[in-house]
Amino acid sequence: MKFLKSIVTILVAIYIVATGYLYFFQDGMIFPAPDDQIGIEADENFVQIGVQTPDGEKLFALHHPSQKNEATIIVFHGNGDAAIHQKSRGLKLIKAGFGVLLAEYRGYPGSTGTASEVGLFTDALAFYDYIIEQRPQKIGLYGHSLGSGVSTYLASERDVFALVLEGPFDALAAVAADRYPLIPVWQLIKHKFQSDIYIKDLDAKILIMHGDLDTTVPIKHGRRLLEAAPKGTNFVEIIGGRHSDLEKFGSEEKAVDFFKQALN
Repeated sequence: MKFLKSIVTILVAIYIVATGYLYFFQDGMIFPAPDDQIGIEADENFVQIGVQTPDGEKLFALHHPSQKNEATIIVFHGNGDAAIHQKSRGLKLIKAGFGVLLAEYRGYPGSTGTASEVGLFTDALAFYDYIIEQRPQKIGLYGHSLGSGVSTYLASERDVFALVLEGPFDALAAVAADRYPLIPVWQLIKHKFQSDIYIKDLDAKILIMHGDLDTTVPIKHGRRLLEAAPKGTNFVEIIGGRHSDLEKFGSEEKAVDFFKQALN
């Protein structure tokens, strides 16, 4: 009996430590910003800009301004990525006749501040409003992984003509809860990113793409988001695709075609 009590005590201690670790270190786990140094000079495709947020942060972005009668696509990247790595994606959109803004979150390379769910939502609104201030125009959103949560929220708050989501989740907390089933994640996590709520009443045309071999955000979360989305939402299961390699299977070309069709 004494041995059994010792085992139980050890297990309880491990549980408490694991729970405490997830709670206190969740910011670093959810927002693992890379240490990339911003060194990209303006070129014929993109210029560096700084966007001010209402709460005093200055956000980095690469911008290819739209021409008259062109729409702009705002690109929101995943949690371990950076805006400066999205140029190839942006170039495909530019060649298709779109203006492009490669957005960077607070706390990430080139931007001030510290990342949080509320902070990233504030950033998204600031980027959208910046584009509209330049010239009234149609805006589409392209989000990967964490960027899908940011994009879906923004689409619920501003008028967008199309929303493309790669490797999205129904809620970030739901993904974490699946990964740590014995821990009360929903009560502990501060950054829930509940896209399944924000997507429900969207008027935009929506495309969801998900790899069937995605182990970071399993495809069941993309399907759950589809179930919450308005009727008519497009869903593409990419056979052989994982979480961060969907461009190898033509996801970017599919996105470009979808944006072009959504304008018609």
